[in-house]
Amino acid sequence: MQEAGAIKGRRLVLDHERLGFGVTVFLGVKLATKGRVSLEDFERAVTAIPEVQTVEHILGLYDYRLRVVARDISDFERVLRRRIMTLPGVGDVEANVLLSEERRPGPL
Repeated sequence: MQEAGAIKGRRLVLDHERLGFGVTVFLGVKLATKGRVSLEDFERAVTAIPEVQTVEHILGLYDYRLRVVARDISDFERVLRRRIMTLPGVGDVEANVLLSEERRPGPL
């Protein structure tokens, strides 16, 4: 698979709880204004926030799905209010707190 170019890279999986980040929240973000400039501005700004682990541009009710880690709910509220809600173009936001995560065995 590596010779065929199917493997893009390898990654290290960290235990967020042991590092002091006990809360994971998935955010659905709908931009208030849409356009090439607002998408690029939002993406550039959101990727600079260390607590944001993944940024996915999606099709559906929301424009983006973010995976955010925080020390606790108070810390998440700080990140949400001071960093995410102040990003360029942010409109509606929906939060879903991760309760547990199961990994599927297998190569994919």
